[in-house]
Amino acid sequence: SYCSVPTFLASAASSSVSEERTPEEEAFFARTEQLCEERNLKLAKVKNARDLASVKESPIKPHRLYRMGRVSDATEADLHLLNDEIGIRTLVDLRSPTELKEDVTLERDEVYGEFRSLIWDERDNGSVKELREGEPRIKKKRSKNIMGHVKELVDGAKKGVDAATHSDEGTKGVQEFYVAAADLANASECEGECDDEDTLVIKDETANALLQDYGLEENDNNCPPGDEDCRRKNKRFVQKYAPNTIADDKSRGTRKERHFVSIMNELKYVRGTLSKVRKRDIAKTIIKSPGAVVSKRVRSSIKSPFLDKINGGGLPMLNDLLSRYGAPGIKYVLDLCKDKNRHPVAFYCTAGKDRTGMIAAIILAALGVPDEDIVEDYSLSANVYAEMGDNQAMVGALSQRSLDPKTFLGAPPQVMRDTIKNMRETYGSVEGYLDFIGFDEKDRKELREALLSD
Repeated sequence: SYCSVPTFLASAASSSVSEERTPEEEAFFARTEQLCEERNLKLAKVKNARDLASVKESPIKPHRLYRMGRVSDATEADLHLLNDEIGIRTLVDLRSPTELKEDVTLERDEVYGEFRSLIWDERDNGSVKELREGEPRIKKKRSKNIMGHVKELVDGAKKGVDAATHSDEGTKGVQEFYVAAADLANASECEGECDDEDTLVIKDETANALLQDYGLEENDNNCPPGDEDCRRKNKRFVQKYAPNTIADDKSRGTRKERHFVSIMNELKYVRGTLSKVRKRDIAKTIIKSPGAVVSKRVRSSIKSPFLDKINGGGLPMLNDLLSRYGAPGIKYVLDLCKDKNRHPVAFYCTAGKDRTGMIAAIILAALGVPDEDIVEDYSLSANVYAEMGDNQAMVGALSQRSLDPKTFLGAPPQVMRDTIKNMRETYGSVEGYLDFIGFDEKDRKELREALLSD
């Protein structure tokens, strides 16, 4: 089955979810299974994949836009369907650098060999960098002990707490605290390099990933200092496009491209919850000994106010933060979708549920698809995490280990209803939201022409 509805055996939700379902929920899952069989592409390893033209009342022409989960695991038959039959021309990877580092199949040549890789760089105001052919997206870094870095982070955390709890100008301090907290939370345990099992190091896979992306250096840092010839030969990028200019390069034609567009990461969620977390809860996590080794217990306490708020807010809150803090990346994806030379476009995250679902909903709403049809399409992702069987898979760029599985691993219809309602209440309309992210009426007209015209 391409959208089966077993119990959540593969996730931390396990136990007996199916036994707890109401008759209404059973009917929902039965209907979801039927619609998945009708709409989802017949792919063995790429989950949750379907043409946005398949959505009820969708005016989008077939073979323009596809939504799906990660494509790295595609089988030979999957690739035949995607590349030979559909002819996917543009892949848009919405995952965070942390997720990319964990994907051991990220550079599979049989999947990505024909695609040129481009990285959208939010830190550089949305510039786009094209990787040299054969250059990996993620550069491996040597492990390094972070004891000195820990002390800096702890000092920043103490200043943040003090500012937040003893002055009216505490926002910046709280942000500094949470930057420190998020960085520490991403640190990994020692692997035979320390005497104390709770001592931390930052490993190459997770090296400060929340604060910077080590895949964006201009050169290969393995070159000896001062060896300019080595640096020239190992330059990572062959082209850099200034913000909002990549579409002007007509030489790209209709070549196959893979765009890395990290629209969210844990740090953005942390920042998004700052105003929602009580100052006294922040104060409880103060680290009193800057010189002390940071233990797993301390890391857990640092993250707890943030995670409590996320778990309490559930998927509607996650989607609200995604639409706000992921806005620049969402606009870039919409810009790709309005470019006819890029079609067919397939955008995906890990499971194709949250970030992918949000972008699909925005596009469908912008084209006038009724709310309930958007909700129905979203609900087809209800069981994708169980199908993946991967309890390490991220949920909207957040680790499953930090989240309530019964709240976050499904796709209840009410979540998307609330998401659309919240967007209209916050921005006045879906068009108001698109204006907010800089995708104006001219852009929307181009999107309609690209997706609706013959």
